[in-house]
Amino acid sequence: MAQEFNPLRQLPDSENYGPKDTLVIFGEVFDGGYVNGVIAEAQKKSMKIIYSNVGRRNKELELCSLNSDELKEKAQTPMINVPLECGFDLAPSKSGTTPVDQLKPVKMKEWNSAKLDWTAIEESRSAGKADFQKRTRAYLDELQQHLSPEGHLVFCHTMAGGIPRAKVMMPTMNRIFKGSGDRFMSSEEFWKSELGQLCEKSFLDVTAESFQVLIDETETIRTEWTHSNKKVSYLAFGYHGCEALVNDTYLWQSYAPYLQGWAKLRLEEIASQAMSKNVNAGVFNAPEILTNSSSVFLGVEVCLYPLLFALQKEGAENHDVFAKAKELLKDDASLEDIRKMSEDYLNSDSSKSVSDFPNWPDHNHPEQMSEMKVTSAALIDLHKSSKELITKELSEIVFSATGALMLNKSWELEAPVWWVGHDIVAKHCAAQLN
Repeated sequence: MAQEFNPLRQLPDSENYGPKDTLVIFGEVFDGGYVNGVIAEAQKKSMKIIYSNVGRRNKELELCSLNSDELKEKAQTPMINVPLECGFDLAPSKSGTTPVDQLKPVKMKEWNSAKLDWTAIEESRSAGKADFQKRTRAYLDELQQHLSPEGHLVFCHTMAGGIPRAKVMMPTMNRIFKGSGDRFMSSEEFWKSELGQLCEKSFLDVTAESFQVLIDETETIRTEWTHSNKKVSYLAFGYHGCEALVNDTYLWQSYAPYLQGWAKLRLEEIASQAMSKNVNAGVFNAPEILTNSSSVFLGVEVCLYPLLFALQKEGAENHDVFAKAKELLKDDASLEDIRKMSEDYLNSDSSKSVSDFPNWPDHNHPEQMSEMKVTSAALIDLHKSSKELITKELSEIVFSATGALMLNKSWELEAPVWWVGHDIVAKHCAAQLN
């Protein structure tokens, strides 16, 4: 189901939720991720926040709940300590082999010729889905002990990823996402290979189908609460390109290669189907940020720099990010240098070739990867230190604003899929400053 571009243009009402309401995090919270913005906004409203985790694997690769030391380190309470890891790469087939077992003998140079036992993989996939559903039900049984029917309820789905945990996968992914010149590797060629087909199924189950399980398994809770005139909403994080300010106009652009894109489209479809059944579910396609997990993507941060100029355009020119930017840049570098470099790339044929909305997501190609790498390196070189970048400050602005916008909009979603662009992020920042 193709989605029409639906950008969030107006700031949603921020006065609806309060101390009687509950935010449930379905997935684990890590530092520097988008969900931290949702949590921060819920804390401002004094909402109750209930946390979860994906568990941990022991030496025998068995999935376990967090132990007392791990719970203490997380420092997130209340915590429903039922492991919500999703996926099937370590799920045994009827013969006892897992997809990871099949990948163990595959060498890096063999990625394109590797052949997999798809009957066994589908058995693992079915087993993984059944196990995740069983653990989700156990999680929800415990969750209900923490819920108060006095207020409204928001579920925030945070799950994404699904790269099979085999040695061959990470160097292969690094070549796809970071390779240029002699090291360029075609994402399309990989996606058509049997390893790519396995990744596609894994991404779908972790990133998208886990959202469907959440919606399905909470039907009883949803029915009880809505019959009491209480709202139940579902939020999920998508990515489907983002509008950035280019030549003083907000231009939709996209990062490539983004192999999670097909799973994100399925996530949008799940939200659309849910809303057609009067379930208040929404996917928010968030802007690119630079995090520990996104840093594997070469040049993903290039389109983040124009947020500086969106802040100026929308009335947030007094934001402290500008003073920090001056501190981080070399003495002979300026914001205009950043503007020119980032706009030159976003205006280039290479960038536009992977920013075709009707055909999204796009695969990479050699010229685009090379130009993106050169631009990324040139922008980083404007800084005094490659370890202290403006994009870190801008990323914090993005996930803080995105989280607030998502939570506030969840009161009345109106549509199942929204795009959060640099314009609404900047408008949110301006409103916070005034």
